[in-house]
Amino acid sequence: MAFDSNGDIQDVLIIGGGPAGSTAGTYLARQGHRVTILEKEKFPRDHVGESLLPFCYKLLEDLGVLEQMKAMFVRKPGVRFVDTNGVLHTTWCFSHVIHDETYLSFQVARTEFDTLLLNNARTKGATVLEETRVERINLDGPDGTVELQAVGPDGQRKTYRGRFLLDCSGRNAIVASQKGQKKKFPDLDRTALWTHWTDGKIAGGLEEGLSLIVYVGGEKKGWIWVFPLAKDRLTVGVVLNNDYIRSEKAKLQAEGAEDWLMALYHQELSYSSFVTDLLENASILQPLTVEGNYSYFTESKYGENYALVGDAAQFIDPIFSSGIFLAMNSSRLVTEAVHARLTGSKEEADTAFETVYGKINGAYKLIHKLINTFYSSDVINFAQMESAQELIHEQHRDAMAVGHFMLAGDFFDRYDQYGDVIDVLQKPHLFKAYKRMVLERQDWQGKTCGHDDSVFPQVPAVAVEAGD
Repeated sequence: MAFDSNGDIQDVLIIGGGPAGSTAGTYLARQGHRVTILEKEKFPRDHVGESLLPFCYKLLEDLGVLEQMKAMFVRKPGVRFVDTNGVLHTTWCFSHVIHDETYLSFQVARTEFDTLLLNNARTKGATVLEETRVERINLDGPDGTVELQAVGPDGQRKTYRGRFLLDCSGRNAIVASQKGQKKKFPDLDRTALWTHWTDGKIAGGLEEGLSLIVYVGGEKKGWIWVFPLAKDRLTVGVVLNNDYIRSEKAKLQAEGAEDWLMALYHQELSYSSFVTDLLENASILQPLTVEGNYSYFTESKYGENYALVGDAAQFIDPIFSSGIFLAMNSSRLVTEAVHARLTGSKEEADTAFETVYGKINGAYKLIHKLINTFYSSDVINFAQMESAQELIHEQHRDAMAVGHFMLAGDFFDRYDQYGDVIDVLQKPHLFKAYKRMVLERQDWQGKTCGHDDSVFPQVPAVAVEAGD
């Protein structure tokens, strides 16, 4: 059902049907609001970002999709960081600090995961319009409404009106781009190259569902990821500094490479003996995807009748697999403020938005600091960290525990305390003491998180069609 300029006014219009948009649509529809999601693509569609954090667990349960997730996707008990030489590594098991079932997260194929969430929004009462591309936004419509001009699958242009707009358009960042407010992070100028492989070796931690992050070091300022999506499917990507990519492009083209990006991708994977061993007999399943210039932020994230959520507001390096949880939990929080805007007083709504975006901005600031810490691996190397004594508060008894909680997704409520820990560990003389403690303690230096191949679903996920 479509709503044109002469028809009904929706309570909320949402641009984008990815995890942020579908989560917001589900919560708002459940609250009784009339919601329309406008998604430019036809689902299922592929996307980068396949590893979820444990803090997603309760959110997925609240959305009503947890049991489907358990049946469809590989379970993820932790993360293994592997040093450049492929020898040193640290395994971060979430069960060390999360002592209930929520520690066991998921590795997901985004085609199936995103479609599951979008269908769930439909089921909960949101109207979903796929293949509907928003071309223009007017935030100053009649009586304070928002007007969207969009082109549907039939090529017809229509105007949609709503009392409030949520921009969940991902890295298109439609509102921020239209307002000229999208700004790059100068310290995160990187590009990701990735694809899926079949018949790789399920070893090195993959056999128990771990995410593998491999340092590539030096001027590259990057990393390689290997995640298991099924027993016969791996997602493998490499992230590199753009200055390095430009220099390698010239070299590879001079050597006659017809597809220099694919040549670069294979070259960088080949430099890691750890990764080449995993892929020795594997083959690529789909075309190489290139995600470039992806780190940016917007300073103004909301107004009287709109708000930016998830990647439409900010996107930072995906090294810690934080993006989906940041987007979905931000959506959950923002819908509380939107509900206050639609049903309460202006003062209540203003306070709600200020509180919510205080948490969201704090979470992103923490992740940004953690990312810069990773790239400063000459000071702190996550593949070499094991444990240290550093009381933060009663429940987090050392810095290794703090690291576990941050890697698990505890961004929104304790970002100040965690940021202080990162600052402490970036001081060389204190980090030397930290490393001495690593050598003396063995409690969390295990090679495994204690799982076997039961983390893989008995029936691998099958692509679900939008609208099912």
